[in-house]
Parts: sequence; structure tokens; C-alpha cells
Amino acid sequence: MTQSNNRLVIGVLALGTLIFILFCMSKSSDRDRIKTQVSSKDFYESLRPQCPIIQCPTPDLSLFNDSEKVAAVSTVLQQQQQQQQIKQCKNETTKSLLERAYERKYIGCNFYATGGIGNQIWRFASLYGLGRFTGRNPYFEARNPEQMNNLMEIALTFPMMHEVLQVKNPPENFVKKFHFADDCCKFDDPRKLLDWPDKYIKVYGDYMQSYKFFHPYRDEIRQIFDCGLTIKMSLNAFTEELFQGDTSFKLCAHVRRGDFLTDIMLESKEDFTVPAINYAYQYLINEGHENISMMFIGNDLPFVKNLPIQNVGFQHIYTPESRIRGEDMCLGINYCDAMIMTASGSTFGWWISYLMKPNSTIFYNAQITDNGDFTKDIHDFDIFPKEWIMLSLKDGKAVKETQWWHQRRGLPPDLPPKGMQPWV
Repeated sequence: MTQSNNRLVIGVLALGTLIFILFCMSKSSDRDRIKTQVSSKDFYESLRPQCPIIQCPTPDLSLFNDSEKVAAVSTVLQQQQQQQQIKQCKNETTKSLLERAYERKYIGCNFYATGGIGNQIWRFASLYGLGRFTGRNPYFEARNPEQMNNLMEIALTFPMMHEVLQVKNPPENFVKKFHFADDCCKFDDPRKLLDWPDKYIKVYGDYMQSYKFFHPYRDEIRQIFDCGLTIKMSLNAFTEELFQGDTSFKLCAHVRRGDFLTDIMLESKEDFTVPAINYAYQYLINEGHENISMMFIGNDLPFVKNLPIQNVGFQHIYTPESRIRGEDMCLGINYCDAMIMTASGSTFGWWISYLMKPNSTIFYNAQITDNGDFTKDIHDFDIFPKEWIMLSLKDGKAVKETQWWHQRRGLPPDLPPKGMQPWV
């Protein structure tokens, strides 16, 4: 009898366990089915009821017993309330953080290669410009570990970029992806990105190295890339020792060799650098500048020190040792009055030039790559502001180039396509 009862108990337990497992599987199946059926729109729409609106405060007149005083105070308080509403509620500041988070939209880009600090600035600045035009916030994906590791350097060098940039990791099926700015250095029309309802848009472009994406907002870009206080304090001490009170006009040259010696980008070469320095010096003299000094920023001091420029006429020639990347960049941004980009393919040198004080004179080599036929050469009109001075070599001398790459070859400019295809 006991054995029979035991078998009965075991059987009941087994049946109960089986029923429980089947029940759990059915629920899991329901969750999986729901997970695959929920769209990005539905997902974020479900958050809206959780976003309460905080209204501006209304004065409580019940505290007053005298009707005349109530009427008088009511008028005053209404005026105060209107002023308070204008002050406190302007630009939808009455909305809670949750409400604003619900309404916020984002734009991100591809990451084939993170690159150095210059490439990272290009990527963010272009996303910022596209975001300003379309009403979206720029974001980097948290799933990119190399980029995340570089955020510490960015936070130190350009802390405001670190504050503006959003780091997100949205589910892939919530992201609307488009072929846009596919070419590293070719401008694309941001109007294509308007009026899309999706919370997240991601473009196929990676480097997005056209200043036209953000140039309409260049004053904001300058504020975002204002060098951090730690960097500024370090450079202040460094330059006091370097310049020893010298207040002369500083013509700078950015030198890039190193990796460019084996890269497609044309490295700094003496046959361009020396003529370019002579041209720039004479140009600045003709513009009325006196007491001009020369300063080099770059990664090849032996190359710099062997340049035959002692007789150009400079008051001083400075060849400081290279520092950390952020300090080198901020040294150029804050202490140079004019710049020669001796290796025009350098994004590092480009950003020093762009972030220098407004109306600084910038010179650069018209030949950007070794063979002069890469996309950076072809799309020079998308990369370099037209007010910068493009130089070519002619009979060993630097001369001002007045035509873009396509014009020198009698070709039409390579413009972006009108349409925009989904990126699958």
C-alpha cells in the first residue's frame, strides 16, 4: 500500500511539473512573439503615458479673506505668473525629463574605423551639424569599444563635446538606416534626412569629412571644441617658458610624416614645405603683419630642424617637442595666428586650422594624396573652405591655386545623388 501511495505521489508531482513547464514555455513563447512584433514606434509610444507634464505653479488666493485685496493681488499675481511662465516655461522647460526623453530623436553613423582624434572630431561635428538641421541629437554607439576607450581623451581635451555627445545602444531593429554620405569626403544633402518619424536614424557614412555638414553652425562648433581647462593651464605654463614674452605674429606649420610615409596621404615634404613657408611669409608681410615668428607643430623634429628657412626673415623659429595629442592640437588652436598645412590629408592639421580664431589665414597643399587622384583630391571643394589659400608648386615655387581638382581637369563636380536608399 505504501509503495502504491509513493508511486501515486510521484506521478502527481511529475504531472504537475510537466504542466508547469508547458505553462512557462507558452508564456515564453508569448514573450518572444511580442518581442518580435513590437516596432520601434510602438515601443517608444508605450512610454508616453509615463511622461507627466509639470505645469507652472498657480498662486493660491484662498489665503486672502479680503475680496478687494484678493482682486488686487490676483492682478499682480497674474502678471507675475505670466512673467514666471515666460521665464520658467520657455522652450518647453515645463516638461519633465521623461517627457523630453520621449520626444528626443537621434542621429548616428557607421564605424568602420575609429581613427585618431581628428577623425573623431570630424565624425561628431558632422553628426552635430546634421542633428542641428534635422532636430536630432548626435550619438555614438556604446557597442564600439575602441571609440568608448577614446572618450576619456575627448573629455579631457574637449569637455563640451563629451557633454553634448550621446552614447546609446538601441536595438538594431529600432534604427532606421540609410545610405548617406557613403564616401568619406563627399558632401551629401541633409534635406534627405528631414521628416523621418523614427527615433533613431543611422547613416552609412563613417568619416563624413565635409565641412559643409556643420559650417552653418561654426560658432557653436567653436564653443563645443573649446579646449579644456586642464589642457589650457598646462599650455599656459608651457608657452610662457617657450615664448619668453614674445608677442610676435605666429605663423605655424603643421607637419605630418610618420604613418603618412607609407599611407596613401601625401606626407610633409621639403619641396613643398619650404616654398610654402616663403609664400606665406611674403603674403603676411603684404597684409601688413610685422615681426613674424615661425612655429612648427608635428611629429618629426629632425625633418623640421633640417629645413633651410633660417634666412626667410622670421623673428624667432620655434620647434617645440611634440606633446600629447590634445595639447599639440590646442597649442595650434590657441597660439597660432596663421597656419600652413604641409600635409593636407591630415585631419589633425585640418581641425587645428578650422578651430583657430576667426579670420585666421590658412594655407594648404593642393595635392592631398600621393597620386593626387583619391577621393580627398576629387572632393577638395567639399573639404576645404573656399577662403583658405590653396597652394601648388610651379618651377619650385609655391603659387596660389585658383581652381578645384575637377576644374583643373575640365570635369564637372562630383555631387551627391538626389535619392537615398535604405541601408540593409
